[in-house]
Amino acid sequence: MRLALLQPPGVTVRTVTTEQRTLTDLGLDALCTAMAHDDEYGEDPAVAEAVRAILPASVADPEVIRYRHAVLADCCAHPAAVRELYRIATEATRVKRWQVGPRHRPNGKLLLALEPLRELLGCLRELRAACAYHAPSFESAGFADLMATVAAELDEPYLVSVEQQLAALDFENGLHFTAGLGLGNKVAGIRLHTPIRRRRFGLDRRTGRTFEAIDDPETESNPVVQLQNPALQIIADVVSDAADHVQDFFAQLRTQLAFYLGCVTLHRRLTRDRVPICLPTVHPPGAPRLRSTGLRDIGLCLMGERPVVGNDLDADGRSLIIVTGANNGGKSTFLRAVGAAQLMAHAGMFVAAESFDTDVHGGVFTHFAADEDRTMSHGKLVEELARMSDLVDRMAPDSLLLCNESFASTAARDAEQIAEPLLNALLDTGISIIFVTHLTEFACRRAESPHSTDLFLRAERLPDGTRTFHLIPDSPDPGSHADDIFRKVFDRNPQPPSPDPIH
Repeated sequence: MRLALLQPPGVTVRTVTTEQRTLTDLGLDALCTAMAHDDEYGEDPAVAEAVRAILPASVADPEVIRYRHAVLADCCAHPAAVRELYRIATEATRVKRWQVGPRHRPNGKLLLALEPLRELLGCLRELRAACAYHAPSFESAGFADLMATVAAELDEPYLVSVEQQLAALDFENGLHFTAGLGLGNKVAGIRLHTPIRRRRFGLDRRTGRTFEAIDDPETESNPVVQLQNPALQIIADVVSDAADHVQDFFAQLRTQLAFYLGCVTLHRRLTRDRVPICLPTVHPPGAPRLRSTGLRDIGLCLMGERPVVGNDLDADGRSLIIVTGANNGGKSTFLRAVGAAQLMAHAGMFVAAESFDTDVHGGVFTHFAADEDRTMSHGKLVEELARMSDLVDRMAPDSLLLCNESFASTAARDAEQIAEPLLNALLDTGISIIFVTHLTEFACRRAESPHSTDLFLRAERLPDGTRTFHLIPDSPDPGSHADDIFRKVFDRNPQPPSPDPIH
């Protein structure tokens, strides 16, 4: 049976896998953990596993993303129904499957394969009943397809016929099959037939086509066993394959439902904490589109210590966003907020914002300042250059690159000589870039030249040095760092910091 909760049936989806380092840079490990912890049901490792598998697989098709939005809306509206389906799928994946070795006799393999398939058949019955009961509640195309598929392929006559066939495999009346001789007089052409029903006073012997086997204490020498074993082996393989197929279906169903249940858990938690959330508006790749109101870093929102400041952004048509400003002003937090929102949007999730409008990208990549190499085999600059080289090899023209203080490990003049031609080359290939930097001279020089696709943001800082953690459209301020240093060194009466919201 097909499953269509993540994408429409028959649609080939282009996905780009986000590397683990990018997820770590954006602080999304905490997101996966939060989605797996439900206040009522506790920690669920299957949910964490599903989120870690689906979130990095960025979907580059707006129609598929909108398809997932509809499924997610159904899940948020009917969480109890989704959890019941998830419970059935989980129980099916836990049906014990016995591992048998080559030394097991075929009849033993068959017996070990039959019982799990009977249990899985019970799970299929339970799934059909649950789908029939909850079908009227769902409105999305994804759930409608699931309900229709289950109703069509698991109807009562089909399930009864499977039960009858499984009952016949007990072979209470013996094993009825035909076989011939192949090359080297080996058994060939084995065909299983409907078991002969036992008559009241014994088997029907009117044909006269019966014989008595040699009564040999050595089982392997028994000619009937030699004929029977190949037939039983074929049957055991068919039953085992059928159980694999059914259990694989339930495993896929559990993974997809687990992802949506993680989204429901996250939705409930953010709503409880009064964090604004919305389903993003997504557009096909092409002209750069990025607009948001009240965008927040999901990682900080999950910490829940204090209210998180949201930022507005209008970067439609801008392929390069350069972010400057004083330290601790919210630049890196803004960068993580954009990156996390992009990945969540590509996965079909909601984002932590009042509104979020973006085009889809052929991948989201990060280049954050690296830690010192503990092996002392090379310096930080070499590590940064090597990582950038790797990113360049893997980025497509419609990718999004997030740079956080790149090349900060070398002198400003050297860093500018590296950054400027590199950014120009990447922009020429169609890559969108958000560049958080301390290179104010480079930023000022770039702002003075006419680039209609550039946008400059600056971390707002009040005259007294207070950070508001807002990013405002403004040219770079070359003196912001000097002012901070002067105040830190020469201010004899520093004011205590105010309890501002975290950024």
